[in-house]
Amino acid sequence: MQNNVVDVKHIKKIYGKKGENQSVALRDISFKMKEGEFIGIMGPSGSGKTTLLNVLSTLDRSTSGEITIAGTDITQMNSNKLADFRAQELGFIFQDFNLLENLTLYENIALPLSLQNVKASKSKERVNTVATQLGIQDILHKFPAEVSGGQKQRTAAARALVHEPAIILGDEPTGALDSKNAISLLEALTELNKTQNVSILMVTHDPQSASYCERILFIQDGELYKEIHRETNRQTFYKQILDVLATFGSTEA
Repeated sequence: MQNNVVDVKHIKKIYGKKGENQSVALRDISFKMKEGEFIGIMGPSGSGKTTLLNVLSTLDRSTSGEITIAGTDITQMNSNKLADFRAQELGFIFQDFNLLENLTLYENIALPLSLQNVKASKSKERVNTVATQLGIQDILHKFPAEVSGGQKQRTAAARALVHEPAIILGDEPTGALDSKNAISLLEALTELNKTQNVSILMVTHDPQSASYCERILFIQDGELYKEIHRETNRQTFYKQILDVLATFGSTEA
């Protein structure tokens, strides 16, 4: 039986103080994510999907509700504990790579382990393992400026995976890539998801990218609008995603 790696209960997020102009970003969102699932989050611009990712990633706090990740209720933690939790249990892949230009790809990938004072021998073993899984083992000596966008994003994915987090959180991870590199990255993530049981939660506006997920949560006006599961092939799922996006009045999500 699979455990829930994420359990979100009645999350609300309100910006602004009482008595002032308040903006409700998340109204009442609840969902569970099983260990080893690959979930996409979609919705129109301003729907709350980025806010949801931010509260899940501990970069922002919810106004009310409960978020349990890997058995820990993150809504009850102070800032110091949250920082430790983020470093140990969460992996991030951002749209713009967020690599340090003055470090080699190897050093970028090893950074989460360095921050946790992992021994150099163990660190080397982990970096080489994830680099091999993502097909970048031959360019680890290079700097970010010397490699392609696709290779940078694979490096970012390797950095997200290297410390074996409970979950990978992706914020438009294919947004800065051309279609060939985007597909290549998504296939690599899918392979890791299937073979290593890596749990992935990804915000995306791109239906093609979303079709690689097993399940999509659609958010509109800060609420869970609809949820669909992939039960057939990816092409059919892609069409299902387009059908739901069309109900928003636009395929811009």
